[in-house]
Amino acid sequence: MSRVLRGAWSRRGALTTLVLMTLVVVGGAVVVLQFAAAADTSPWLAAPLLLLGAVSVPSIGAELAVARREEVGLARLRGIHGARLWRFLLVEPLLAILVGTGLGLGVGAVGTVLATSTWLDAAAAPLGTRALLVAAAIAGAALLIVALASGAALREPLGVQVSTRRRPRRATTLAIFLSVLVFVGAGVAAYRSRAESGEPDLVVLVGPALVGLALGQLAIWVVRLAARGLTPATERRGLGAFLAARRLARADDLVTPVRLVVAAAVVGALAASGAVAVSGWTDQQAAVEVPGARTIDASTLGAMGAATLTEQLDPEGEHLIATAVVPNEARLTERRAYVDAARWDAVVGGFYDGTPVRAASDAVDRLSTGTVPFQVAGDRLEVAASGLRVPPPRTFIGQGGQQVTSGGGRAQLSLNYVTSTNTSGTAVVPFRVSADGRPVTRSVRVGECADGCTVTSLSVGRDAASSFDRRDFVVLLDRVRIGDTDVVARPWVPDQASVDAALTNRFFPGYRPPDPLVVNRTDGLQVALLPDTPVELRLDLADDQVPVLVAGAATRQALDLGGDERSTDVLGVAQELPLVGSVGVLADIRTVAAGSGPTVPAAVVQVVAATGTPPSVLDAVADATGSTWRTRGAVRSELGDAHGGAQAVAYALTALACALVALLALGAGVARHLRDYRRDVASLRVLGISTGTARRAGRAELAGLVAVVLVAVVAGGWLAVDLLLGGLPLLSVPPAALPLDTSPRVVPLVLPALVAALAVLLVGGRARAVRASTTRPSLLREEDAG
Repeated sequence: MSRVLRGAWSRRGALTTLVLMTLVVVGGAVVVLQFAAAADTSPWLAAPLLLLGAVSVPSIGAELAVARREEVGLARLRGIHGARLWRFLLVEPLLAILVGTGLGLGVGAVGTVLATSTWLDAAAAPLGTRALLVAAAIAGAALLIVALASGAALREPLGVQVSTRRRPRRATTLAIFLSVLVFVGAGVAAYRSRAESGEPDLVVLVGPALVGLALGQLAIWVVRLAARGLTPATERRGLGAFLAARRLARADDLVTPVRLVVAAAVVGALAASGAVAVSGWTDQQAAVEVPGARTIDASTLGAMGAATLTEQLDPEGEHLIATAVVPNEARLTERRAYVDAARWDAVVGGFYDGTPVRAASDAVDRLSTGTVPFQVAGDRLEVAASGLRVPPPRTFIGQGGQQVTSGGGRAQLSLNYVTSTNTSGTAVVPFRVSADGRPVTRSVRVGECADGCTVTSLSVGRDAASSFDRRDFVVLLDRVRIGDTDVVARPWVPDQASVDAALTNRFFPGYRPPDPLVVNRTDGLQVALLPDTPVELRLDLADDQVPVLVAGAATRQALDLGGDERSTDVLGVAQELPLVGSVGVLADIRTVAAGSGPTVPAAVVQVVAATGTPPSVLDAVADATGSTWRTRGAVRSELGDAHGGAQAVAYALTALACALVALLALGAGVARHLRDYRRDVASLRVLGISTGTARRAGRAELAGLVAVVLVAVVAGGWLAVDLLLGGLPLLSVPPAALPLDTSPRVVPLVLPALVAALAVLLVGGRARAVRASTTRPSLLREEDAG
């Protein structure tokens, strides 16, 4: 064991890198897996991290094998072969991987608690069975990869193994095949992302890492080819440029890790673009659903109750507006919303400026027709009526062939209304009149209308005992009063459905109703009663058509608050509308409330407050509704939670772990070749080349790599976002919501590119720092003596 520990200490640099790499991959995978389980999203969001970890480990295994070349060669000379040689070679990596796995589990547990408590409702369990199994699989895969990378050292000739010089090696057939396979995998991922209709598969989820690796490999090839092409051209442009081109064409300390840096930056660009897309969607969707700074649930009042409340508390119409939405996500063609259009401009104003629904918002005020529901207040319904003789007497042949003449009889009036608590009610007043014109007065108590109610319809008919009376029966309703309001002072018209019912009654074949059936007189309302069928009366509105705005595939047939059809006047068709999004019909609350029944239970009724609403008004609305206000930020948060916005966070955590993997790979590559670079500079100094020339060569080398990284990350990020982002499970967008905009954006693409370039510049700059003390020519004599 002591020999193992001494050997591990002598190779502590490479083993520390392996420990850190295992720690990052295991810790990152644990955090993403536990976060995904808590957020109920795909655990395969960690796939890019696993792929980049698998790509970065072979270089560490190769370094360990190179560091033990001479030791392996001596072991072979002593006759150690087979399992003993493998055990001798892998015991140190195994210990490093086990240490890294243990530390990774600890870091992952802490990270899980922090991430879930920050972005989810509550902290999740630190570790789960799936996370432990994945950690064990990562450890086993890492050891296998190290073994495969170290296997090349076992097959080398003894002369190479005992040599102290490290020479560049040409790419093997396997390495070229794997590089081409990365390009093929990126293409397949892009194709499947576009063609996928359900949940994305593993290839799509690992696609961003494949695209990044492909662009990183392409960047390496571009650097190599460009450097080889520029080497002859730089011979006449100065020794510094020549040395930079020569080194880029041959050395791999900074060039090879660029592949992982680009890949991690591309994953970061995709994660940043996804986060920006999700943030933009939740912000715009929250604005669509809540056209103001605050909203409060008023479903217990109904749509008209909410509109009446806003009138009472905000008579100037500057701060409050009532809205109602019938979501109908299962039947999108019937999805609809209602707003108080007369208040829209004053309360909502420029709230939608800069959003996709601005044009539709500007047209909402055109929905207002001036029609208002018929609202009354009083606790008694009083009816004064008299019978009329029909001049001249009408006769018709009834069943049995007898001749029937006109006259009076018993009747009843039904007043239908909607209360302030959004419930329907009916007040029935029975009365008896004769044909001689003597008036009769009756009244009933209507306690539900004491605080106000909305009259929807009247019904006048014979009572149950005389429903089959075949005599013509004409009633004059002198007054129908609730409180101070005479209901029959408004114009009323018969509902055609009740007339059709009388015409099709099989007990009265050939029956024709009196003409006129209903007369709005200056002294009351004249109604000719039908046999066996009440005459249903509705308000005679100036314009029965309801102006609407339509979005998407919604039907152009408007429905009133109670769900009954109304004729429509389509003012415009838009891509998106306030409240309903991409599918639905938008109408004015007051227009559709005239003559409508109670607001359907499926409706979501809200009172929306604009910015600057006085606190006293907000408190009054809260007291009246029995609810609490929600801010727009709270609505955004709820939308993200409800539709899987945490998936973007999970992908961001994956991108962060990928960035750490890339930084470790870059740092390890630089540390691995730092001694060789210093020896090269010392050799140049022996030839009389100054350290200043070496510094200029290093700066030129770094500038070329930084430029390539910037271009590769921006190009790779754009390709990944354009081809893959739409297929990743960032959000479960509802069918009628605004579409998720996954188009490439400048900042999420440029920012990861700048970070990647800065990492190459800082790490590479440290590696290319030329000091006289570390590159003195005597260094070569000391190495030869060693």
